[in-house]
Amino acid sequence: MLIHRTFLPIAAILCSTFLRADCEKDYRSNPNSGVLISDFTITGTRTLSSDVLGAMTRQLIGSCFNDDSDELGERVRALFQDRGYFAVEVKSIKIKPSDPLAVPKPAVLEAEVLEGTRYRLREIKISGNHAFSAERILRQFSLHKGDVFERDKIGTGFESIRELYEPAGFLNMFFVPETRNLSDGTIILTVAVTEGPQYHMGRLEVVARKESAEKLQASWQLGEGSIFDPGYIKKYIADNRSLLPRDFNPESVQVVTNCPDAVVSVRVVVDAFDPKAQALPNNIPCDSSK
Repeated sequence: MLIHRTFLPIAAILCSTFLRADCEKDYRSNPNSGVLISDFTITGTRTLSSDVLGAMTRQLIGSCFNDDSDELGERVRALFQDRGYFAVEVKSIKIKPSDPLAVPKPAVLEAEVLEGTRYRLREIKISGNHAFSAERILRQFSLHKGDVFERDKIGTGFESIRELYEPAGFLNMFFVPETRNLSDGTIILTVAVTEGPQYHMGRLEVVARKESAEKLQASWQLGEGSIFDPGYIKKYIADNRSLLPRDFNPESVQVVTNCPDAVVSVRVVVDAFDPKAQALPNNIPCDSSK
């Protein structure tokens, strides 16, 4: 009887832990730790309906996160900012595990939040741009004047700006966004763009046996001196799978940038044992002397 009574709880714990490890979405940095949000409650809000709060809590329930109250606080803040509450204040975050031995630990998340003003977009200002007009850049945003200032849609707009610039050879492009909250509940977003040099294709080298190297070299369509599109490499690999080994790793395509000359050299390493495959020049940043 003693053996029987001891065995059943252990089996139940193991079974329970296995089931709880099934995360709908997994944001953990370490799969052997973290928490699984089994329930989530929000208190302290003044204007949000129960339906809206329910929709927000459902976005985290069932997902796994690092056991970090600061990180979870940022995720809660993002839930509100995605709905226009840009100046939201997350006053407290509590993580209450129900099974501290499980991996991940099932936990109830409690957040006290003051949502504040729900902001709308007043204007987006673009500066520092030369390759593309401000109007072209503004078209990358789905938000327009008067729309609720939704954080996730602004983020998608930023991603679209990168997708506009990178195929045009602006590999070092970056931008600095700034927001100004106005007393009338609107926001002015300023995006200061630094484009950097426009890169062009330089030398292509294929490290492989002569016959394969000649075929792969001939199939490269990005001519020397043409604008360098980093997305072309993925297409090149897909189009030439029949000429590449089955276990070819896309990371074997080495890209070297020379910023002062605005040139990109590409090396496709098929034969990793070739001595030439080991000697790769370093990237040359713009502030380096030639």
